Amino acid sequence: MRDAYLVKIDPAYHDKPALAKIKTEAEKISGVFQVYYVENVIDSINQNVTKIGLVLMGLVALLLLTVVLLINNTVRLALFSQRFIIRSMQLVGAKRWFIQRPFLFQALWHGALSGVLASALLYALVSFATKRIEDLILIQNTDRLFLLAGSLVFLGMVVGVISTYRAVAKYLRLSLDELF
Repeated sequence: MRDAYLVKIDPAYHDKPALAKIKTEAEKISGVFQVYYVENVIDSINQNVTKIGLVLMGLVALLLLTVVLLINNTVRLALFSQRFIIRSMQLVGAKRWFIQRPFLFQALWHGALSGVLASALLYALVSFATKRIEDLILIQNTDRLFLLAGSLVFLGMVVGVISTYRAVAKYLRLSLDELF
């Protein structure tokens, strides 16, 4: 009976050419009788991971578009009720920036708050999943989680400010007749 060894390969080398190269190099080692891995399973896993990734990317894009549209419409509705205040400020001689500034700062604050809340919920979800599935901690990347949390805060602020800027600029351009 020969000894058998199970070798764990780094995920960066889980493609067909790299595994074939590793197999040929391992067979050249003296004392090695046979090198075996299931080629079809590796290819199948790689194809399934790619398909799942593409489906998830499509879902993320659809959800991101929905969220941006919802935020934009919500901001426009909120500023619709303030259109007469904007017009009154224009009538007393306020400049565009003076009128836009409080709305933009409020949007910046709301965007940052929403990003922090989303990051906190994401952290809670990851913590809950890690407690339920203990091996999940092995594939968890803390640096990417922090990058995602920062991106959520930044994206919340950017979407809020851009939506608010567009809505306020719209009401600044309207004439008195168009406000009604």
